[in-house]
Amino acid sequence: MKDKLEEINSVNGVKTSFIYFNDGETVYANMPQGFDEATYVEIARDVIQVAAMFDRLSTPLHEYDLKYDNGRVIAYPMSNFNLIILCQPNVSVAMLRLTVNVALADLEADKKFQKRLSKVEASRRSFLVRSNMDAESWALVEVVN
Repeated sequence: MKDKLEEINSVNGVKTSFIYFNDGETVYANMPQGFDEATYVEIARDVIQVAAMFDRLSTPLHEYDLKYDNGRVIAYPMSNFNLIILCQPNVSVAMLRLTVNVALADLEADKKFQKRLSKVEASRRSFLVRSNMDAESWALVEVVN
């Protein structure tokens, strides 16, 4: 699993990538300077909440790209986990997608990874609980309902 993350991290413009399972486990190859696990978890929860809201709307996401002045968060929400990639603004999205598609196919064929996935609930609904969200995010969930 970590070797696939390292492949993704080798794409020019990628700062780091990590996997966040729906049960809360975070797997990463390395943390860039200035980041800690709490930062990863906060980013991952935001990513999962967005994906869960789209699930609730019966409009599943396969990829989304959040652009900021100094970087990008590109996420691939899967059923039991989320692949989250932190990038520089000028990352080659075409090269990144190619690398991600190969990595995801390899993970799908990896028996150890699949065994780990079998222990994870596929639903992201638990991330849309009021106690897990700030007031602004919760207001958005209520609108979606």
